[in-house]
Amino acid sequence: MNSKNKKAFTLIELLVVVAIIGILAAVGVVAYNGYTNSAKVSVSKSNHNTVVKKLNLLIQECHLSPNSKVKLKMSVYNKKEYEKGCWYDVNTYLFFREYFTNDLNNSIEWKNNHTKEPWGRNYVATSGDSWACTQEKYIGYVFVNYTTSTKKIDVCTCIDSPCSNSSNVQSYQTQWQ
Repeated sequence: MNSKNKKAFTLIELLVVVAIIGILAAVGVVAYNGYTNSAKVSVSKSNHNTVVKKLNLLIQECHLSPNSKVKLKMSVYNKKEYEKGCWYDVNTYLFFREYFTNDLNNSIEWKNNHTKEPWGRNYVATSGDSWACTQEKYIGYVFVNYTTSTKKIDVCTCIDSPCSNSSNVQSYQTQWQ
């Protein structure tokens, strides 16, 4: 058998192929990370808008309800609906900060995959002051706050890093009357 008839790849040819595959993989990883980040930003914007719409629906329901009561899933991890008065027999501070956010999370069962925060339940809607929207560890959370003295309801979300940049924070404010 003649050794000149054998065909095989040379070491240089194999190294060139490995280098090309490595370059393609590196480009793919960078592009994938960009796509996933933009998807997380889009989801955070959508979640913020959903909370604002649900808040306005709740306010309208309070105004239109014949008995001034609404049904809410008020407790964490509790699917049972409770009838709660909008103006009477209610602590308005808790009504918006706790009951409303618990109702959202129990109804929609959101999960916040944007943040790397390991603590507690990882729901999207939560109660808190607007300062939280400037904190990197709270990216993707929608904060709902009610100020008793002014009767204002604030909704804010940091949608992307850095949260200190106001263009990365979405805010909404309405009056409770």
